[in-house]
Amino acid sequence: MSMKDSQKQRYLPDDYIFKQGEKGDKAYLLLDGRVAIEVNDKKVAEISEMEIFGEMSLILNKPRTASIKALKPSIVLPIDQKILKDLLSGCPPVISSLVKQLAYRLSQCDQEIQSLKKKS
Repeated sequence: MSMKDSQKQRYLPDDYIFKQGEKGDKAYLLLDGRVAIEVNDKKVAEISEMEIFGEMSLILNKPRTASIKALKPSIVLPIDQKILKDLLSGCPPVISSLVKQLAYRLSQCDQEIQSLKKKS
């Protein structure tokens, strides 16, 4: 059994992989299955295989901005700070700066969207 196999996590339908507001230090790669993104207990989107989620908390060390719930039996591979650093260390410094900058800007947009929703 490879190291990767031992790191995989399995979830059943209606299991939460993480919940909004929790402290997060991992992103996840969805290897198999399907999961829902919920914001304030409402489903806003779905994620399919080979997509990454939870990356904002990983990169910015911020609390989770959404919950992730399995819709069908799902297998995920956690990506932690070490894996991210290893991935980015192979890139030119400009790439890792860009990744952090994009994540930061995206989180700013998320906050603006939330405050606009409250006003309407």
